[in-house]
Amino acid sequence: MNPIVEIEAEYCQDAEAALQKEWFVANSLGGYASSTLLCCNTRKYHGLLVYPSHPPLGRMMILSRIEERLILDGETYHLSPSFTSDGEDITGNVFLVNFKMDPFPLFTYAIGDWEIEKRIILRHEKNCVSIKYRVLYGNGKASLTLIPFLCFRGIHALQNPNPDLTPILRINDPRKIIFQFGPEGNEFCFIHNAREVSPEIPVEEEFEYPVEKERGYDSRESLFRICEFQYNLSGEESAYLTSGSGNGYDIDPSTIRPDEVHRHRVLWRKTVEIHPEKKDDPVLLNLMVAADVFIVRQDSEYNVMAGYPWHSIHSRDALISFPGLFLSSGRYEEARLFLLSMIRRYRDGLFPDHFLEDGGYPNYNTVDSSLWFINCVYEYFIHTKDAETIRTPFFDVVKDIIHNYVSGTHFNIRQEKNGMISSGEEGWQITWMNSSVEGKAVTPRIGKNVEINALWYHALRVAAYIADALDDEELYAAYEIHAEKARASFEETFWNEEGGYLFDTIGKESPDSSIRPNQIFAISLRFPVINNSEKAGKIFDCVTRHLLTPFGLRTLAPGHPDYKPRYRGDQSARDFACHQGTVWPWLTGAYIDALLNVKGCTEKTLGEARALLDPLIGHINDAGLGSISEIFDGDPPHAPRGAIAYAASVGEILRSYMKILDKKRRLAADTGVNTPIK
Repeated sequence: MNPIVEIEAEYCQDAEAALQKEWFVANSLGGYASSTLLCCNTRKYHGLLVYPSHPPLGRMMILSRIEERLILDGETYHLSPSFTSDGEDITGNVFLVNFKMDPFPLFTYAIGDWEIEKRIILRHEKNCVSIKYRVLYGNGKASLTLIPFLCFRGIHALQNPNPDLTPILRINDPRKIIFQFGPEGNEFCFIHNAREVSPEIPVEEEFEYPVEKERGYDSRESLFRICEFQYNLSGEESAYLTSGSGNGYDIDPSTIRPDEVHRHRVLWRKTVEIHPEKKDDPVLLNLMVAADVFIVRQDSEYNVMAGYPWHSIHSRDALISFPGLFLSSGRYEEARLFLLSMIRRYRDGLFPDHFLEDGGYPNYNTVDSSLWFINCVYEYFIHTKDAETIRTPFFDVVKDIIHNYVSGTHFNIRQEKNGMISSGEEGWQITWMNSSVEGKAVTPRIGKNVEINALWYHALRVAAYIADALDDEELYAAYEIHAEKARASFEETFWNEEGGYLFDTIGKESPDSSIRPNQIFAISLRFPVINNSEKAGKIFDCVTRHLLTPFGLRTLAPGHPDYKPRYRGDQSARDFACHQGTVWPWLTGAYIDALLNVKGCTEKTLGEARALLDPLIGHINDAGLGSISEIFDGDPPHAPRGAIAYAASVGEILRSYMKILDKKRRLAADTGVNTPIK
């Protein structure tokens, strides 16, 4: 497999640029490893071993960093820069000449006539990370000293000096060191092939995380230095240091990379089965690998991490990203198990908004997740034709969701007499635009929301489609009548005749006429609620003119008094900007769907759709290496912000890319002409 990402010396040796690029790898249990291109931690979330105490959550930072001292012919070189409390140290950047993801981070350092390679490998479904070093070429004497720095804290916290947390060491085996935080703590270990280990009384050293400081958070932390590992380096033998917990103890480091490469090849074969003609497509490969990191498993339960490094499990994000992450990559059995996992958490017509790191009971404050679930059931059905699973339990849940939305459920979610869904209570934000500052909604949306009712109509049509497929004529007729009533009321309720677009929210006061991307769903879904071609064209033109950027759709049109051009500052400033102009890449998928719905599926429109993906595909080499960011600034140059890897961003871009390939192939079959989309 070719490298997913490759960064050349020009960028590796530019300290400012290299600190903006971040890598991460995940283990499908909720654990991960992540840092910057220079392996200089700039966030509290950066670390080499993050361990889920109750997978996939309860994530704990265990191994924060390793100080690397390379001694060549008697001269010492520091490969691992850091920001300490005494000031920054970025001397290591001058030696890094190449970085690759293949699929693990691979660093190449050049010092004089020497070239050294470092690889960081995270074992799939094991809480185990291995760092391996080898000499590519060089003559003379070389040795390496590795000094690990430990902590024991949740990923959202920082570790302050605390004598009660001092690690306890046990060396019962010359190749293994066991350590634990307190006599009752979980055991972790180092497995190594060092020629010598020098344990020492644990010493705390202080480090600074500049990105946390910029974001208005505490930014200093104390880490434990516990021992030194000393190696001789030669071309014949690699040096390694493996750290793990529990099931990571007995891992042979030499098997980790081959096993993971084989696993990626199996995943790739599933994707190629859908599009055999794209077996050499690097874009599809990159997106498939990017999608894989979000899917987490515990026994038969499948979940989706909303984003790395700090997001947990969010039902809305998981369901939006589901068609791309699971179906576009051919993971049909995992798709079925994921939907079954979602059903286990379903109650009263709703799914939980997000899951807490501490395992606490989740809130169910989301009006759209249930409607996205119905969309996922439909997508699963048309991809798999699995009528047995659709009949029960999936269709049972679809019917129950509709029943609850009609009769009314929590958070004042209910159907009004005209067939529209109204929802919301003071103190709760239950749509995807859910930011609040000091308990006050940044975008108040109590009432009838345009995207909720577009999804509602779509859900009714999906229910009718499934009923028809299962030969339930009575239920089919009932849902069709219900859907038609909703469609007729939708235009009457939301059409802004003066502006030529859709109102965003109809509340107690005057309709919200701010131009937002939520209206795109009225013309983008498989069953679009707006079937008036003139009005659909006006909606599409309005969104294009005011909201489209190279990286997705703005959440508010520039020129509005509340528009925020940059997503920067402390938590409050960022929350004010989050849905007031900030660009969200996942909306690109809906925009492409709308383009093809409104303008038709032609060679020209497919080319336009493919061109819309280019900036985001190129972004894979930018911020979160190998993935797509959560958000971007509203104003140029549209700097990436938020999580460095976001499930909905990746899922929707992968789904859109595969959709364009599929439409292109079908168009070629109909016309007999096959012009490649580049």
